[in-house]
Amino acid sequence: MNRAQAYIFRQVGISTVFIVVTLTAVIWLTQAMRFIRFILNKGLSIDVFFYITSLLLPGFLLITLPVSLFFATLFTLNKLTNDRELIVLRSSGMSHWQAAKPIILLGGIGIALCYSISLYLLPVSVQEFRRVQTVARENFSAALLLEGTFNSVGPNLTIYVRSREGNEIFGILVQDNRKPATPTTIMAKRGAVEAGPDGPRVLLFDGNRQELDRKSGNLSVLYFKQYSFEVSLLGEDRREWREPGERFLHELLVPGDSEHDRFYRTKLIAEGHSRLVAPLLALSLPFVALFILLPGQFNKRGQLPRLLAAVAIAAAVQGLAVAILPLASKNLLFVPLMYLNALVPIAVGAWILSPRARGAPALRPALAASK
Repeated sequence: MNRAQAYIFRQVGISTVFIVVTLTAVIWLTQAMRFIRFILNKGLSIDVFFYITSLLLPGFLLITLPVSLFFATLFTLNKLTNDRELIVLRSSGMSHWQAAKPIILLGGIGIALCYSISLYLLPVSVQEFRRVQTVARENFSAALLLEGTFNSVGPNLTIYVRSREGNEIFGILVQDNRKPATPTTIMAKRGAVEAGPDGPRVLLFDGNRQELDRKSGNLSVLYFKQYSFEVSLLGEDRREWREPGERFLHELLVPGDSEHDRFYRTKLIAEGHSRLVAPLLALSLPFVALFILLPGQFNKRGQLPRLLAAVAIAAAVQGLAVAILPLASKNLLFVPLMYLNALVPIAVGAWILSPRARGAPALRPALAASK
């Protein structure tokens, strides 16, 4: 890599870092706002909040890195053209392909980073996010049970607390519909929250437990001095099926034999191919900027039409990448379109930038046209 190529590499690289940090920070802030209520209402600590939200970053980077490379390439090539630096490089004998080489190298680095995210960091971060989310939800000692509020602990389980002092609670009403055939209502004068072997456990004192048998219509009432029940058996936390985001590539492309895996087989396989295709956008999107702007002549009026065309094509490629995935999740015949969408801009760009497509680059005419 000569000095001119190193200069282009440095300009695009610095711009990419700036844009990816800015875009990721903006997306992170918008998503992190969803967890603010856990700090305000649930007593979630600041360090846990930052840890949970940081686990979302790999998913964001998989989107922002290719987009940042595209805009960095677009910005740098436009700046080099307006400052006539690109004309000087052309007049010195640099071909389109040589000028594109440092950007292609950056795209290759971007692909490597995106594959490390897609194949490893993403499933690991999603798995850890689910684990920490479950622990945070089950942390009743952090004021999860609010005073004077019907607290929805999980699906079909609601607890009302009149008042509380530390871990001790008073005036308790529990509606437990986790077993639809026998809904249960529990009332107690006081209680306490403690850690149990399977998660948080609520101890109740001086109350009664009413259970309704929907089939027979009989209501059974149990009066107790002390009663306890586990609250960690939340449906979404004890689920046996893992979502696509939590799985590694081999688990997506070759689903298991469980009932859920068989039912979502097409969706899992499509997600696996998406993991393979998404990193390629780190090269295909910059190629759009390359084959639109790099062969263009200098124009004193600016390059707005070319810039708009590049943005429109890149938006179409990114939009198709998002739109094809739901179709492939229903029918695997659409999977090849995912690869075509990512590879066609690279192939078209390579052909346009190659000397055989246009012959030797018109360096002298381009310089003359700028005078």
